Amino acid sequence: MNISRRAVLCFSLMILGLAPARATAQNRSIFLVGGYGTTTFQANADDFYRNDFSATVAPVFLFTMGQDVVFESELEFGLDGATTTTGLEYAQIDYLGFDRVQLIAGKFLLPFGVFGERLHPSWINKLPTGPVTYGHAHGGVAESGLLPVLSDVGAMVRWVQPTASGFRLDFSGYVTQGPKVPEPDGHDEEEEEAPADPLLARSELAESPAPSVAFGTSYPDNNKNKMVGGRLGLLAGGSAGAYVSGFTSTYDDDGELNYAGGSLSLEWRFDGYELRGEGVLTRQEFHDDEEDVVKTLARSGYYLQLAKRINDFEPVVRWGTLADGTAASETLTEGHNEMAFGLIYWVRPTVPFKISYEIHQDLDDRMFVQWAYGF
Repeated sequence: MNISRRAVLCFSLMILGLAPARATAQNRSIFLVGGYGTTTFQANADDFYRNDFSATVAPVFLFTMGQDVVFESELEFGLDGATTTTGLEYAQIDYLGFDRVQLIAGKFLLPFGVFGERLHPSWINKLPTGPVTYGHAHGGVAESGLLPVLSDVGAMVRWVQPTASGFRLDFSGYVTQGPKVPEPDGHDEEEEEAPADPLLARSELAESPAPSVAFGTSYPDNNKNKMVGGRLGLLAGGSAGAYVSGFTSTYDDDGELNYAGGSLSLEWRFDGYELRGEGVLTRQEFHDDEEDVVKTLARSGYYLQLAKRINDFEPVVRWGTLADGTAASETLTEGHNEMAFGLIYWVRPTVPFKISYEIHQDLDDRMFVQWAYGF
């Protein structure tokens, strides 16, 4: 559960606790609306990029029935030319009736790493763009990054256990539909010549014998296999934490080719400083038709981010690296480095005004101005 949903849930449960005694918790129902909106301006001189304004809104709906059962959902609305795009980020039922265990079913953000599940909303993310390890999802496929922000349909269990030494264990395990090779999206040739992300246009991934893989689009599943994954965290109060994540699944129609990922995430806070880091690796089996053999494409990347809160201002710096993707000692995808510098002015506790400058080794520099509003 990300920070925005936690805040809404805590607020709703607080209201439940303040309800009159004659209205029992079992009969008390509450409906709340939250979410966030974003306006962004991007400026640069590269031929692939344009100087554009954009706007999105993502309402979050929360319905509680008593104190044990919660339904939560997030919709996403954005602009694509003259068309308003819509998406279902998550829609899940949470059972909270146990002391240390939560049961969740539906479409949910996968607890892989920390950024995708907890930090990617624009009013929480400290920079207007995501780290190099996670690309914007286009039809479930990550553009330019290793993985999209992962979400899928299935079931999940969460377990939290304090330890005698003052630490806390945090475990999440899930079973979901799993990834698959995306279907053609029906774009015409002119659209295909200008991908949404110029990094994708300049990448060799499209020419690689390893196909693209889409997450959160297997409805119905294309094979009998399901994706199995989990995350284990060790937390020291609110000051530090370490997480290990992983998943494995087959993605082809025959259920024979495996796709697996792993992640190590670290976070540390002290005296207004916040340091985050995350490393991701993926292993994708694919059939090389030219050699008639099954190979494994290995890809990896990491990012480090440091921020320091100074009254209402917060400077941020982030460094990210993607390594070359290799299979049988052959380079199939080219890696790259990114550096981003940003400054946040916190207009309100959930209203950041952000300016950032992003340096990419293969593309022209970009500047972003973003105003986000969490409500």
